[in-house]
Amino acid sequence: MANLTDLTVTVIGAGNMGGAVARAIRKAGVGADRLVLLNSSATSTQVAAQEIGATSAFERFGSDDTLAAAVAESDVIVLGFKPYHLDDMAPAIAPHVRKDTLIVSLLAGASLATLGDAFDGHTALVRAMPNTPIAVGRGVVGLMPGDHASEAERALAHALFAQSATVVDIPEHQVHGVIGAAGSASAYFFLIVEAMIDEAVAQGFTRAVATDLVVGTMLGSATLLHETGETPTSARYAVTSPGGATAQAIAALEEGGIRALMARGMRAAAQASRKMEER
Repeated sequence: MANLTDLTVTVIGAGNMGGAVARAIRKAGVGADRLVLLNSSATSTQVAAQEIGATSAFERFGSDDTLAAAVAESDVIVLGFKPYHLDDMAPAIAPHVRKDTLIVSLLAGASLATLGDAFDGHTALVRAMPNTPIAVGRGVVGLMPGDHASEAERALAHALFAQSATVVDIPEHQVHGVIGAAGSASAYFFLIVEAMIDEAVAQGFTRAVATDLVVGTMLGSATLLHETGETPTSARYAVTSPGGATAQAIAALEEGGIRALMARGMRAAAQASRKMEER
């Protein structure tokens, strides 16, 4: 695998997710002068480049044929724009992609087959499904290499994310499950935290104190599972005394159908992902 410090990586569409991935790539070891960002305008590109510690494609290549010049010089291209822009963007990108350039797609709903067609049969393709905690170095990424991606290209895709996320290789047919279990899951977590903070405020805490209590507990609980390898069930049993306050709380949540609600939400996310890919 090539040394990351020697590669030029261009992120086309450094918005919320593309920008988070750009930060991960910087953390992986790609230098500011070799991480090139390209948004729809020179202004937004410059702002993103300054925030992330990268280079604006408009500054590097000027305003004429910026996209073509950036693509032609790239060892890795990350597609971070909105999926519905693929039909417009691919024809502008494809003619300038080198045969040895790795394309990493963040586009939900765009299958490897769709990407292969869009980029004139280009074979060095990897789909990546990250979630937003990658922005703080604690994300999860599902990687789906194309059938013709080499071992070196697969290893390179891993290396781009490995410093900021747990990287999991998955077959493409499981992408919808990944979106339900990880891609959208931080939003479920935020909703639960929000509800707990609201109830703590209702019980008399200030919102600042309630936030510290809930967020601190959630962070500690996730860290405990991650670092000890303990199962969620055994960890829960360890703090649930028979007839105690925790047991009463768990009983109320179970009675309210918390498991069924979580399953319903995850299935809804997976189904929405399937529908996107069918369009």
